[in-house]
Amino acid sequence: MSSSPYEFTPNPNLPSNDDIIALCETLGELPGGTTISDPSNNSVIAWVKYGPNVTVGEAQMQHWTAIALREAGVSDVQAAPVFRAFNGEWHGRSVGYIVMQYFEGADCDSNDADLVAGAFKALTSLQVPPTATLGYFGNGTRTIVHSFFPEWFPNADYRSDQDFYDHIRNICRHLRIDFRCDLSKCDRLLCLSDFNPANFRKTTTADGRSVVAVLDFRATCFMPLPFVEVALIKNRDTFRYALIQKLEEIGYPRGPRHDVQALHHASNRLVQYGFAPVALPSGVNRIISESIR
Repeated sequence: MSSSPYEFTPNPNLPSNDDIIALCETLGELPGGTTISDPSNNSVIAWVKYGPNVTVGEAQMQHWTAIALREAGVSDVQAAPVFRAFNGEWHGRSVGYIVMQYFEGADCDSNDADLVAGAFKALTSLQVPPTATLGYFGNGTRTIVHSFFPEWFPNADYRSDQDFYDHIRNICRHLRIDFRCDLSKCDRLLCLSDFNPANFRKTTTADGRSVVAVLDFRATCFMPLPFVEVALIKNRDTFRYALIQKLEEIGYPRGPRHDVQALHHASNRLVQYGFAPVALPSGVNRIISESIR
């Protein structure tokens, strides 16, 4: 078992990692999530998310966002601060665990496009650290997760952001799509790819304020501006249409129309190649990731 050296929010009331793993195993499902209670009074002290695709990198992205929202003075949107993140073994399979603050409340549903739109705007408005790479905060470009790619993973061992830019350029050339944008000059934003309304929870703080809590960061990372809108318009369903309508009313970061359309077109055509990476730049190796969905 390994824990992250990254400093999360200390919570001395938590049980040991071994006890947390044992608790999750009693549920018999993978992936999953459950509350952690204080045995002395049976009160809920945390939530643990676990699964083969749960990573310490995701936890660091989530924790950075929690701090950034607080420092930006955002009062109506929160991300759950992380108490602990570690890897363990589940019947011979590597599994990640993220232990975080638990939010009472009800998950958003298809009628809550306005709340999710507000959360989306708050997240994409956060100031990305100037030294941060694309991907999860502090974890390098190889940790990019985005719905541009089939199964959401590039499956490429990017050594730098430039490798990613070169890969996108190569993909478009391979598919004969006119894409002239210099991604290295684009603003970087916190980018969401998973718009399941259940990833957002309606809750009330101790002082009575209504808050939307963002619960899942598996498909959230730093990306160039055009990819924010590409993720938003991919796989549109009834909820996504309602969300886009709300965002158009309140405004949100948008890339040049031609660039977004070219990337969207390229993304749709990548499906024919399946899971294997296409047109990798010289020196970039292929890696294999499990499907996020």
